[in-house]
Amino acid sequence: MQDKLLILNFDDRYAGSVAIKLRAERIACQVLPGDTPYHEVMAQEARGLVLAGGVKGELPGMLDGRLLSSGLPVLALGDAAAAMALLLGGRLAEHRSLREVVSVVFSPSPVTQGLSQSERYLDSLPALELSSELVPIAHALDKVIGFSHTALPLYGFCFQPESNDPDGVSILLQFAKAVCSCTMWYSESSFINAARSAIESSAGGGRALCELDGTPESGVTAALAQRALGERLSCFLIDNCLLRENEREDILYYYRDTLGIDVRVIDAQDRYCKALAGLLSPADKKKAVAAQRVKVLEEAYGTIPFDVLVLSTTAGLLPGSRARELPGPAEDRPAIEPLKELYAAEIRYVGENLNLPAEIYSAQPFPETGLALRVEGEATRRRLAILRKADGILRDEIREAGLAKRQYKYFATLVPSWGSPEELTVVLRAVTLATARGELRPVPARLPYDLMESCTSRILQALPEVRRVVNDITPGFGLVE
Repeated sequence: MQDKLLILNFDDRYAGSVAIKLRAERIACQVLPGDTPYHEVMAQEARGLVLAGGVKGELPGMLDGRLLSSGLPVLALGDAAAAMALLLGGRLAEHRSLREVVSVVFSPSPVTQGLSQSERYLDSLPALELSSELVPIAHALDKVIGFSHTALPLYGFCFQPESNDPDGVSILLQFAKAVCSCTMWYSESSFINAARSAIESSAGGGRALCELDGTPESGVTAALAQRALGERLSCFLIDNCLLRENEREDILYYYRDTLGIDVRVIDAQDRYCKALAGLLSPADKKKAVAAQRVKVLEEAYGTIPFDVLVLSTTAGLLPGSRARELPGPAEDRPAIEPLKELYAAEIRYVGENLNLPAEIYSAQPFPETGLALRVEGEATRRRLAILRKADGILRDEIREAGLAKRQYKYFATLVPSWGSPEELTVVLRAVTLATARGELRPVPARLPYDLMESCTSRILQALPEVRRVVNDITPGFGLVE
């Protein structure tokens, strides 16, 4: 039996949150889709299951009841707990919206040791009527929201652990350690060793190919592959006219000149600009960039020798995380995704353990569309150059002020000035992440006025085409991914 937990994903956000919390406590875990067939779940030989549901009162209908009688310990969270109670003979009298902070009172059980009362935000409040096989272990507003089985190691709580939630983490840890007998062996170092071994095994004695695009995931992936394969790794960079200021030069300096990796630049600026010509809507531009990327990759796969692809896909989770369309490799040249099990928030810790520069693993999230969607209207080569310069100035000012680590994302966008389409306005945007109702959400950052004044002055001086510079503090991401 493998010393790990399986997390069945009935809600992307909460499955990721549970995985991150468990790994932070050195408990190994793996996320699987909620509809993973029973025999595939059991084939993993894990020590227990966590069923990660949402919190909106939408019960997952794909929960396989056979998992509850498999002998594996099961912890159901959120709406998955209500679904488990129904499969075990209980009833759901009602499920009403709540959206309040309430007191949750815990009763003794193997997963609630040391817990008595907790203040929690609840989106909804179920009214569970338990069967004779179930006993209540958590109440809120005189309603049962937590239970355990009288004979089997089955537990359910109709809430999810929140972002800063010692009690929620305590429940997860007691389930993992006391109920499932998991040991605290997982670490970034153990992940790195396993990833290197997997890359070496997949490559055999051959070569590997990896893309660099300036994102943390691509940088960490390339570093893992380089540690595993050394000179047998080749990387490529698509210079597509959508990169940020000095990005091509920075990538080549670190990976080619410092690490000694074979990095090949694919000059596709003309092709991308031609594909974007005349396109005005974000949807059309996004589609054109994705299609052009696939064509360029297919050509790269045919001209750069390799035996295995090393892809930089991750599990996502944070706002702005992306899923890229990729051309499938040939059957005799398989692909490996060493970061596939990690979430964006975990990549930084792996990068730190690889001793990479902070500029690599803490790089800003950057969409596949690059600067294309950050230009309102047609993304011409001229407009992209103007935006690239303005964005570079903002990034310089924030870094020089020592505020880069406090921001989740900061960037510039380019829009026509009000009443004069030929005149351009640069819109500055900086956001940080805050916890609201147990969820990470982007909120406008409060940048110092002196910084904004200096940034505006530099942009107007360097870019005579720009007539106005404004600071956008509208909640949400606005015009860009």
